[in-house]
Amino acid sequence: MKSDINQLLKEKELDAIVISGSGNHNPPLRYFAKDAFFTHAQIILLRDQEPVLFYRPMERDNAEKTGLKRICYDTFPQKEFYKISKGNSNLASALELQAIVQSLGFYSGRAAFCGQLEFGSHFAMLQEFQQIMPEIEIAGSEGIDILNQARYTKDDSELAAIRKMGEVVVKIASQVERFIQSNYLKDGVLVDSNESPVTIGMIKKLINKWLIEFDAENPNGTIFSMGRDAGVPHNEGNDDVALEAGKSIVFDFFPCEMGGGYFYDFTRTWCIGYAPQHVEKAYEQVRQVHDAVLKNVSLGKSLKDLQHLTCRLFHGMGHQTVEDHSGTQEGFVHSISHGLGLNIHERPFSGFSASDSDVICPGAVFTIEPGLYYPEIENPFGVRIEDTIYIDNDGNAQYFVQYPYQLVLPVKQLKK
Repeated sequence: MKSDINQLLKEKELDAIVISGSGNHNPPLRYFAKDAFFTHAQIILLRDQEPVLFYRPMERDNAEKTGLKRICYDTFPQKEFYKISKGNSNLASALELQAIVQSLGFYSGRAAFCGQLEFGSHFAMLQEFQQIMPEIEIAGSEGIDILNQARYTKDDSELAAIRKMGEVVVKIASQVERFIQSNYLKDGVLVDSNESPVTIGMIKKLINKWLIEFDAENPNGTIFSMGRDAGVPHNEGNDDVALEAGKSIVFDFFPCEMGGGYFYDFTRTWCIGYAPQHVEKAYEQVRQVHDAVLKNVSLGKSLKDLQHLTCRLFHGMGHQTVEDHSGTQEGFVHSISHGLGLNIHERPFSGFSASDSDVICPGAVFTIEPGLYYPEIENPFGVRIEDTIYIDNDGNAQYFVQYPYQLVLPVKQLKK
């Protein structure tokens, strides 16, 4: 949490973190500025001091909303910086940054830089900054590492924001389900009352419309894939394809608050009309693993332990896993879990390259998402179930929201 940052600065022997960029889809800046709108701003964290926000005068009202200590960029003679730099915009920006950090009493030490910025320009500016302030050592990833560690556990306001997105997700999922069931099956294809095919693209357009109504967005898209496409976990689905009876549909839905706030992650697998026996069997196995993993969530356990458990369970059911063969493209092919917050994927992680320190603790938020994938068999399919949970102060796993685990969506046949 934010209260951990100063201690983390000391542990990393870091004196400052400079966060830059716009307010939208910029997790480090949004972590402090919340939903305030900025085209460009900076937040500077100095060890043993409160954060300071630097803002443009046009965004002074937005800056005030943050409640942060703040200083307007107009405090600094920007025209003079451009005059001194003789048109070198990177040097001018470096001179401005020099004036900013010196205004906070920071003249020497180790500083790290992060935020959502155009890498080339920011790197060029930092090269100029290093030339004019050699007393400041530019650190590497320590700054974002510290912020990611702080964001590892969520406070009550963050949990509330994630729960709110979860409520949006299940409302929209329910609307998608009702829309599918309001149509008809004709010769194995979902059609509307005019007998026109209902396509994946139509479903996605409805989802986007409903997201706007709930003041949310899906910046990374939505996975709504069917049959063979569902057998490739991140295949988003072919918009031109009509929905068909008996084919598995993986609906992986991961929107966030408008402007890049907190995310929620959710997956259900459906079959319209009926489920083939092999899909039904796989679904039941995925559900068994989901429930078993959830029961094994306990304080202090590494998320990698949950990954190992998942692989052992699927292996025992006769499926290949990433533990058997890291490059497998069938069976269980991904990790069981990932953290979630201002990024759709953030610590803690469960993959085999994850840190042993990614353990379950109060305030941690992460997914449980087992799946089975067979894209190249005669009747290809994919199955995934995913819920996002958090660990309460007593160490218990809690759902943010719940949604039914229903494989088959009954749909009426169109009367001839």
